[in-house]
Amino acid sequence: MPAPIITRSFKLLVLSLLVTATQASASLIEPAEPLTSSVTGSAGNHFLNDIDTGISLLPVDDDVVWLHISLQDRTVSVVRGRNVFHVIPHFAIGINGADNLRIRGSAMTPKGEFRIERINPNSQYTTFLGINYPNPAVAEQALATGLITEEEAERIRRYYLQHRLSYPNTALGGDIGIHGLGSRDPFLNERVDWTEGCLAIENGQIRILSSLVGIDTPVLIQ
Repeated sequence: MPAPIITRSFKLLVLSLLVTATQASASLIEPAEPLTSSVTGSAGNHFLNDIDTGISLLPVDDDVVWLHISLQDRTVSVVRGRNVFHVIPHFAIGINGADNLRIRGSAMTPKGEFRIERINPNSQYTTFLGINYPNPAVAEQALATGLITEEEAERIRRYYLQHRLSYPNTALGGDIGIHGLGSRDPFLNERVDWTEGCLAIENGQIRILSSLVGIDTPVLIQ
């Protein structure tokens, strides 16, 4: 039996139906969201995970200067918004390392989100940039884990509310900051962690750093 003859007009009809069906299916597929290196929050803030710097951090405005302290890389990065404009290549920390919560006498460096609360340009370690440890957020964490009592937590909250300063006379200790070496040997500072919980950098570096930051500069230690 001979094969049926398919006319040219029939072929065109089938082709037209196939094109229409393809277009209808494509319209049901939502376009993918564009990929970005940061998520923009309210008031122009960025929750950054910057592919250039590798820094994950607090939400900050583009013109805010802040410090990113990397315990893994042992670098202090001075950042404006998301742009690193000064790097200190090494620092020493507490004799016993670092932890999210440190207690008095532990000789450990605290990790977390802080701010510079005081600056002493006449420190025995050249210049001292004090950070607000312990602050009310730290007090809540310490209270939840049983490191301090409710009375101590309330003392930290009240003192911070009144003076915007950390209250060091609790089980969490205090007087934590970034400072120079004074008369200590820079060679040893590069090879041994020796502080009671502070971060120690060379005298020339702390002088430069103190000229780039101020009271309330955000500090992220991670």
